[in-house]
This record gives sequence, C-alpha cells and structure tokens, in this order.
Amino acid sequence: MQPEEVRKCLLNYRDYSARVAYLEAEIGRLRMIKESYERTIVEDNVSVTQKLSASPHGSSVGDPVGILAQRLADGFKPEYIAEIQQEIADKENEHMVKKMLVSYVDSWLIALNPRERFVIEKQYIGGMFWRETVYEFKERFGEFYTKQGLQKLRARALNKIYEIAE
Repeated sequence: MQPEEVRKCLLNYRDYSARVAYLEAEIGRLRMIKESYERTIVEDNVSVTQKLSASPHGSSVGDPVGILAQRLADGFKPEYIAEIQQEIADKENEHMVKKMLVSYVDSWLIALNPRERFVIEKQYIGGMFWRETVYEFKERFGEFYTKQGLQKLRARALNKIYEIAE
C-alpha cells in the first residue's frame, strides 16, 4: 500500500468504522425485508378471483399458482426482489471493502507503542490540533513534549506503519 493510501485510511478510519457498523445493520434489515417478500411471493403475484356460477368463464383452464410455481422453479424472481438483492449485494461489497480497511488500521495501531499510537490516534484519526495534542500528551503520560517532539514521534510511527503496509 502506498503512503498516500495509508494516510487516507488513517484519516478516514472513524468514518469507515461508523459506516461498517451502519452497513451491518442495514444489510440485516434488507435481508429481513427480502425474506418477507419471498414468503409472500405467491400472494403478491397471483390474484385469483373466482365467481361461483354454473356457467364456465373463458375457454381455457388456468392455474395461476401452478404457473407461478413453475416460473419460480425455473429461477424467476420478481423485479422488486431482484432490486433488493442487488441493493444487498452493493452494500455487502462496500461493507467488505470498508471492513478490510478498518482491519488494516487496527493492525497498524497494534504495532505502535503507546506514545506513537496516541499521536497517530489524536492527529490523524482524531484531527486534533497540535496544541491540544501536546496538552493531552502531558496529561496522559506525565511528560512534556514540544510540537516538534510529537511530530518526530508521529513520523517514526508513520514509518512503522508504512513498513507494515508494504
């Protein structure tokens, strides 16, 4: 993975993580809708109205349920089910890609020591200003680093990430 791609993954990590969680819920909802549609496919596609009288109506014997059953056995899917299947497939593809990118960032963060991880999480992932990062670093680790010191720490962390991402 190129350094630009690594930076993009780090910058979008929070958005991707949220999108992965949303897609998981949305895919589950769409699957439930699809299953509901499939359970009622016969009722939705066949309207049988019958007049009870002594005289025959029409010149042929019809079996709309049987005809639909044959079409379904041959692989027929109503358009509304095909559309929801396509929507599910699109969301599953997006989910797979975003989840993979989130997994990459998670694995990169594991390789960093706590100080490096802190700077990457606050600067790249969180988008925090350097002034705030310096203050929070001192609060968390009890050591004072200047902006330049934290920038060197960030550069070292990014080099580790680039090596992992090769």
